[in-house]
Amino acid sequence: MKKNNLTNLVFLCLLTFMFSCQDREGCTDPASDNFDINAEIDNGTCIPMTEKFLGLYDVEEDCEFDSYIYPMSIYASFNDPYEIIITNFGDLSINVVAFVDVNFVSIPDQFILSEGDEIAILDGEGEILNGVLSIRYFYGQNGSPTDLCRIDAQQY
Repeated sequence: MKKNNLTNLVFLCLLTFMFSCQDREGCTDPASDNFDINAEIDNGTCIPMTEKFLGLYDVEEDCEFDSYIYPMSIYASFNDPYEIIITNFGDLSINVVAFVDVNFVSIPDQFILSEGDEIAILDGEGEILNGVLSIRYFYGQNGSPTDLCRIDAQQY
């Protein structure tokens, strides 16, 4: 009887050890919202951080000297998993590159030629919460002093 109990105990310990050695499945992509640092095998459930930013927006923008209402869209870039492209930024018919970090977005300084004018988009940063994207940035044109602008955009 004791030998049977000992055999069963050894068998149970071996079984427990074998199942505990299985690789943990989950999202292994650090550029995803649901990245699992403990996952060893990617199970295909990754959701890119950029996903929540993508789509069409109704924009209300206030700058120091004027206010605007216009449409804007955001799509993913193929250059970098953290990069997005914002189209019709500032209602200027220009595309601006931005980078995502969880719910935050940063827009590096960019100088864009548009119809012979040099447009400066500077020091942009913002965040998205419940489908509302807020961005603050500085805008200048042809070397003129910069205006502080704030975008509040509702995703639809």
